[in-house]
Amino acid sequence: MRHTRPTLPPMNRPADELRGIHVLVIDDDQHTRHFLRSALEFSGAIVTAANTTEAMRAALIADVIVCDLTSAEMAGGEFLSQLQQLHVRLGRTVPAIAVVPAGTRSARVRAAGFQAYLTKPVAGEELRGAVLERFRH
Repeated sequence: MRHTRPTLPPMNRPADELRGIHVLVIDDDQHTRHFLRSALEFSGAIVTAANTTEAMRAALIADVIVCDLTSAEMAGGEFLSQLQQLHVRLGRTVPAIAVVPAGTRSARVRAAGFQAYLTKPVAGEELRGAVLERFRH
């Protein structure tokens, strides 16, 4: 008698709404990078996860950037400014979403050059929605 494994029902998975969108996730904390990457890949995004020292090179091919604001500040606050200057020279813009601690004021985030922000802790659905919205604009 042959034993077969029971089949599991398909996992509830959001539609591949982010399929083909390249997202650069910048965070100096390895665990946070892993969470953000997993949440985005779950919806089909192509994700490059980097710390602030690795991010500039990867930003050249990204469609959307998700960046921990404290990581950007630790890099001297220069990262987004340098990235925007580079994209102007290349004739393209890449929307950037800041991930911020609770209580951070949106005016501060926008002044830093981010088009949107998410407050920690970030839910996967919220992250995916923000990336899709920024990509469409």
